[in-house]
Amino acid sequence: MKKQKEENKLLELFRPYVPQAVTSRILEGQASLPSERREATVIFLDIKDFTHFAEHLDPEEAIEILNQIFQPIINIIYKYEGSINKFLGDGLMIVFGTPYSRENDPERAFRASLEMMESIQKNGVIKIDNEKIKLKARIGINTGLCISGEIGSPTRKEFTVIGDTVNLASRLQVNAPTGEIMVGERTYQKIKDNFKFTHSRKLKIKGKKDLINVYTLKS
Repeated sequence: MKKQKEENKLLELFRPYVPQAVTSRILEGQASLPSERREATVIFLDIKDFTHFAEHLDPEEAIEILNQIFQPIINIIYKYEGSINKFLGDGLMIVFGTPYSRENDPERAFRASLEMMESIQKNGVIKIDNEKIKLKARIGINTGLCISGEIGSPTRKEFTVIGDTVNLASRLQVNAPTGEIMVGERTYQKIKDNFKFTHSRKLKIKGKKDLINVYTLKS
């Protein structure tokens, strides 16, 4: 009993450092997460030009600004029951659909993305040499089959999601106009009845032989 309490206390200490899905499975008594192939919706978010602006800030100030931006974003992700897979410096990789899935994961992901954009507009104001700069983000969303599971060794491992769906979501984020959300074809087909998008346009994506259809929210 005492040992169990100590383990739970230790788990609580580490909870902020690992994806919520992982700690949930551990609390359920599962020692590991099985590798599996399933459909998921992946979001990549990047704060545009933050690295450039950070060169003019003290390191402590840069971290403080990122925390100021990310704290409400994390709350939004949990509100829509997504999972933060990775912090990528001034960006995030977020997953909906694994290890827990819901029928409306693509819609949850898109609604979360809209709120994240609004949050960054509200909280992403920094001051450099008495000049106020409004930070903006780019988001890419893609839905499709992924492989999820643990990678590493018994002494150090990480729950992650890999596959072409993840790679394409990352590429969509890189190609998204600043301040906009770009979605892939499968995500669009899942949520098009609930949101108004621009007409599809063909985009050449690095690593892809054929042009792909992409969509952004109609302003």
